[in-house]
Amino acid sequence: MLLELLEAESPLTFARYMELCLYHPRYGYYARGPRLGRSGDYFTSPTVHRVFGATVAVQILEIYHLLGEPPDFTLVEIGAGEGYLALDVLSYLSLKGFSFPYLLVEPLPNLRALQEETLQPFAGQVRWLTSLSELSPFNGVVLANELFDSLPVHLLEKTSEDIKEVYVRVREGHIQEELSALSDPRLLERILPYALTWPEGYRTEVCLELEFFYKELSKKMISGGMIIFDYGYPRGDYYHPSRTRGTLLAYWKHRVVDNPYLRPGHQDLTAHVDFTALRELAERYGFLNLGFTQQAPFLVSLGVERVLNEVSENTVRDREALKLLLLPEGLGSTHWVLLQGRNLPPVRLRGFGLSNRLHLLY
Repeated sequence: MLLELLEAESPLTFARYMELCLYHPRYGYYARGPRLGRSGDYFTSPTVHRVFGATVAVQILEIYHLLGEPPDFTLVEIGAGEGYLALDVLSYLSLKGFSFPYLLVEPLPNLRALQEETLQPFAGQVRWLTSLSELSPFNGVVLANELFDSLPVHLLEKTSEDIKEVYVRVREGHIQEELSALSDPRLLERILPYALTWPEGYRTEVCLELEFFYKELSKKMISGGMIIFDYGYPRGDYYHPSRTRGTLLAYWKHRVVDNPYLRPGHQDLTAHVDFTALRELAERYGFLNLGFTQQAPFLVSLGVERVLNEVSENTVRDREALKLLLLPEGLGSTHWVLLQGRNLPPVRLRGFGLSNRLHLLY
């Protein structure tokens, strides 16, 4: 059925193709059920061990205290998956004697059902929204764990004549690409001046949906912080001439798949994050960029080993999970943390005590 829907709309931009493949409420990848863990297609840090969420809670508490411990302090998570990060954050906060409202922005009913099951122990604290527009003005922290890499991207290619956009056409169940004019002038603005050094045939991606996120959030957050975990690059690396095939990938049963047109609606589609774009949008919409570093130094700065002793028996299995979160061959260097604030005191936050590489985004 998804192929029929794609055919009815074709030719469509790759961004629209990706949106339907991932987010169609009935036939999209995320509407089909659990995708995480060993039985799924990929891991995320919260599925590795509860120490990840518990350590994030340490950073949340620092922000809470810096804000003067407001009585309406609220946590908001966007793209919460099966709810493991929320569960581990709330569990650690409870262990420390804190109880804050936790809002999950989740438009897909099947994922909300999974989150409700996971978060049953905190049913009284948790509430669901279908979109950011439903948020009331708040003071608190927004969490976005591997959210931006799953947003639809436009696919561009440099030809001998110009920069073209890749469009997707479906005929009788067969998917083909065709190149045509850019669908939005913002695409060219994003890639200049890097495109001047690209060889012919160079392909890359641009995500335009990031702006909607910041625009909406700027209307809602009075003061607080946004903690972003994701994989990606500063723009100079993202659009480096040697990255000729971009970053677009598909995942299927823990295997990387180069072809995004295999199994539409049944495999994950993802593109790395342009962290410079996040920095620019934050500044445009009234947020201050406070810290940028890899996941390992962020967690270590927050005392992840001490937290591990608090939330586990520190068994061999626990230690192996910690290694996966910290070591370069795991998630320690591939995943980055960007923390952006609004009306926060300009102090060096604890999570960036060992490393702050914010200069890379300028």
